[in-house]
Amino acid sequence: MLTVFIHQLHDNLRSQRFQVSLGILLLFFVANGVIYSMKMQRMTTQFARSATFDEDRYDRAETLSDAVDNELIIRTGDVGVEYIAEAGSFWFEYGRYVNAASGTTLWPRSSRTTNAWMRHFEVLDWCVIARYVLSFLCIVLSYNAISGELESGSLRLALSGPLSRTRYLLGKYLGHLVTLAVAAAIGTLLSLTVMVVHGVLEMNAAVAANVLLFFIAMLLYVSVFLLLGLGVSAWSRNSATSLVLLLTTWTCLIVVVPQSSYLIAMMTTDPVGPYQDRVNDVMDEVRAGLRQQGLEPRPIELARVDDYAIERRYAARLRELGTEVDRLQRNVQSRRIEQYETARRVNLLSPGFAFQYSVETLLGTGIDRYRSFDTQAWRYRDDLREFLRARDAADPDSPHILFLEGFMSQRPLDSDDVPRFKERPLSFAAALTAGVVPITILLLETVLALLFALRMFNRAELTGQTA
Repeated sequence: MLTVFIHQLHDNLRSQRFQVSLGILLLFFVANGVIYSMKMQRMTTQFARSATFDEDRYDRAETLSDAVDNELIIRTGDVGVEYIAEAGSFWFEYGRYVNAASGTTLWPRSSRTTNAWMRHFEVLDWCVIARYVLSFLCIVLSYNAISGELESGSLRLALSGPLSRTRYLLGKYLGHLVTLAVAAAIGTLLSLTVMVVHGVLEMNAAVAANVLLFFIAMLLYVSVFLLLGLGVSAWSRNSATSLVLLLTTWTCLIVVVPQSSYLIAMMTTDPVGPYQDRVNDVMDEVRAGLRQQGLEPRPIELARVDDYAIERRYAARLRELGTEVDRLQRNVQSRRIEQYETARRVNLLSPGFAFQYSVETLLGTGIDRYRSFDTQAWRYRDDLREFLRARDAADPDSPHILFLEGFMSQRPLDSDDVPRFKERPLSFAAALTAGVVPITILLLETVLALLFALRMFNRAELTGQTA
């Protein structure tokens, strides 16, 4: 097996086909480093500007009444692995408008781009390079790995000795795998070097760990297509036929399945629009009804005469409205997640997305991170309201009409005391638990591809065909 392995490495390094493929692969990784560097330089400036803008919103609150109606923006920052797996899906926003006032809810906000159309385009991260370029290179290297030697007659000669077919196949597979792994390692090092030179990335243990996790998933993914290529090459016994079959399979798995997932999700799940419209309709209906009943806040001097009777009824009704719109907004989010999960299940038919979701799981990005952020956003609003409630209760002169602007404590408020949102990163254990399915599917696909390659090769006749 070692002899076959070394011979395959030698053949790959001498092959013009591999040399051209290596150049293309390295070009993609260098482009990744340049694009990510440019993006992070732009985002650093944008985040600094956003942080100043967000802090100004806190500074506007001079009293509790000011803080109640203050619309804050909370955002989830970059994980720092976006050059590996951007996971920038257009299904979800990674920001929230937070308002503590009664009758309001948490509205989503996109913190990635102000142009919704731009979220439809994938960023050239390492996962995209692996999904498209590396998988295609697997076909380029393996489509004639067995059929070519059958056609030349060299396979029959190689197996005429004590070497078993299984060891021969594994030697071929490992030779191709190591070739691609070394090529990918060179590419990733070039990408990292570009980013370090531009000052947007600092090499440390965390970066090394993330790169290692990516490589583990990448090797499994590459193995699927290498073994599939070896199996089809042995089964077809003809290089041209093998190439056509593999290209067709690659197109279906890597291009067609992901492109159809969005359409299938939209056709098989309820549309989100009507549920979102219902949130707005309920808020408009309740507020219009309150106006018709004459239940609107009065000047505080006039309201004090009857101990704020109208204002208390108004605030109570708004609290009920807030509970209802919260429920509706959560329903909207659940519908969006349902659509995404439907598309995700379709995508898992593609080894490319089993790999993509596995990397997202290992690096703590993607849907699991969004769910964590969403949960923390709702908890932050509760914490903000609890802070306002406690401060208001400490003022005996306050009307104590909670979360109604102008009818809470008028004592001066230090804006630095207002709780800030601090996102807690998704733990590796939590992400791994949530991502068991894609990781299991990727492992299963690798095993099945190995069994397929072994079966096809062990059943192949050694009589070569005339080229």
